[in-house]
Amino acid sequence: MDPAWSATAYDRTLLRAALDEGDRRWDAEANLLRVEAPYNPIHTHIKGGLAHPTRNSLHYALLLLERGGEGDAERAHAVILRIAALQDRSPENPTYGIWGYYAEEPAAEMDPADWNWADFLGIALLLVHARHGDRLPAEVRHELRESLRHAAASIVRRNVHMTYTNVAVMGTFVTLAAGRLLDDEELFAYGKDRMVRLSRAIDGTGSFTEFNSPSYWGVVLQTLTLIREHVDDAEVLELNDRLHDRLWQHFLARWHPPTRQLSGPMARCYSNDLGVPPFLAKAVRGELGAPVPSPVRGEMSAGLDACVDYRMPEWVLPRLRELAGEHEHRELFTGSPAPETGTTWLDPVTTLGSVNHQDTWLQRRPLFGHWVRPDGSAGHLHVHLVKDDGAEDFDFASGVLSTVQSGPHVAWLTGFACPAGDRHHHLDMITPGDRFRARSLRLVVDLIGAPPVAEASTIDGGVALDLGTARLDFRLAGGSFGGRAPTARLVPRADGVRIEVVLFESAAPAELDWAKLGDTFAAGTLSLVPSGTGRGAPPAPDPEVEVSGDRAELRWTTPRGNRLTVSGGRSVVSREEHAALHSATLDGAAPPSPRLSDSLLVP
Repeated sequence: MDPAWSATAYDRTLLRAALDEGDRRWDAEANLLRVEAPYNPIHTHIKGGLAHPTRNSLHYALLLLERGGEGDAERAHAVILRIAALQDRSPENPTYGIWGYYAEEPAAEMDPADWNWADFLGIALLLVHARHGDRLPAEVRHELRESLRHAAASIVRRNVHMTYTNVAVMGTFVTLAAGRLLDDEELFAYGKDRMVRLSRAIDGTGSFTEFNSPSYWGVVLQTLTLIREHVDDAEVLELNDRLHDRLWQHFLARWHPPTRQLSGPMARCYSNDLGVPPFLAKAVRGELGAPVPSPVRGEMSAGLDACVDYRMPEWVLPRLRELAGEHEHRELFTGSPAPETGTTWLDPVTTLGSVNHQDTWLQRRPLFGHWVRPDGSAGHLHVHLVKDDGAEDFDFASGVLSTVQSGPHVAWLTGFACPAGDRHHHLDMITPGDRFRARSLRLVVDLIGAPPVAEASTIDGGVALDLGTARLDFRLAGGSFGGRAPTARLVPRADGVRIEVVLFESAAPAELDWAKLGDTFAAGTLSLVPSGTGRGAPPAPDPEVEVSGDRAELRWTTPRGNRLTVSGGRSVVSREEHAALHSATLDGAAPPSPRLSDSLLVP
């Protein structure tokens, strides 16, 4: 731990940075923040222009009360009353209890509404009341409690499945804390039962369905911390402590001290470089540094972290600082009917992780890793499926990626599903019979931080790239798309190198119809190893691809002598059919551990 670390000083810095941004964005006429709305392809019709965000404005109100300067309380009270007025409080409405993203767009006008706003804004309302409730004017306190009552009712009505990890945990806190605050025994009992159901869901595999997600790991850590701080119930707190330990075990299993990064795979992720977000800086007491983010567009989340008393178990620190030798971690994330299993390799230079079967939504990291660059910083390996629709490149959610991994070596096979999403994995579906626009479809391996290449070049089968301290070996073994074999090429990018497996490419955008394309898959291998690994050893045999029935299969003997086999659908079928056709075997491998630790429900 940094001996100069001060959580109090860091909290003050976080508050100052967030409030500086909020003060710049304040709109006194609307009693809300006003920001340039970012482009968002889902939920909202507001894709740009000035708008007044609900969540950020409520966070700003909390932080104003934390600062307590002249006029801050009055401004905060005005925000809370405005937020209360923007909530849908009509129980007969489908959007009952929630808010729109912006004052300009009520929840009922969104496509679709985001029911998670009951959870996110509910947490902020509870923090306002817990930290400043006694000093609120009667009208403000009444409206805050009413907003909480309706938000909690929305959460109960929705009753989200416990596999939606971060929302399941948030709603558990809101219903527990609101039940106590509102003297609603039935609501508190619901929250307590939900805590048991959440623990039971995690006990099913010993892991988290929304696995290894840097951002949502932080949301869950924050919410479990808030339960410890604000819910007074011995049975709840005992389960909460055990969940908190399990969450840290899950984090450390893929934490790579040499790069100070989380390796893959990840169910959800927003950035390839984890950095040190405030919740992590506070939780580990400055061990990883304590940078101060520069908020944009009225973002207040870092300031919110200043209101949370994060605590790291003492046994975390040694594992955070030092890698316990090179090793492989395998873990079951979800069980039947389509088990998801993750594999992560960690050594002093490289780390590489994969999930056996996953879609290619932009938040996924199904094959992902890092290496220590010569200057000590981290390089990032990111495999994703990219569609160019004639206007721009974006991650195409209709793909499926199947893998099997042994150590730093992965055999992969990618295909496509229908019905499946375009930009989002379920909100903008391409269904059977639909035609969709594309200029190209490419499986991309981005090597961010790799030494640059001079120009684009064709890869004849495979390529070995010198990354300075590490080496990437990549091979395209076979495939087909509409009767043509995919090709591979090496492409320069401003911050590294890109490998592209081109499944489809056209000079002008084309209208594609899955039903007319026949086989649509590609298969190959990828290895990320420290420089000098395997030097002098005979080359590994080429991978083999075989097509039989509805299935394509890749077989490969790795440089370590392990026999890997991965298979999946050869044509466009549903996700469920792809999952049924998927199989992966690793000769001589032990099955993944069924759980990270003992059952949460058995002390």
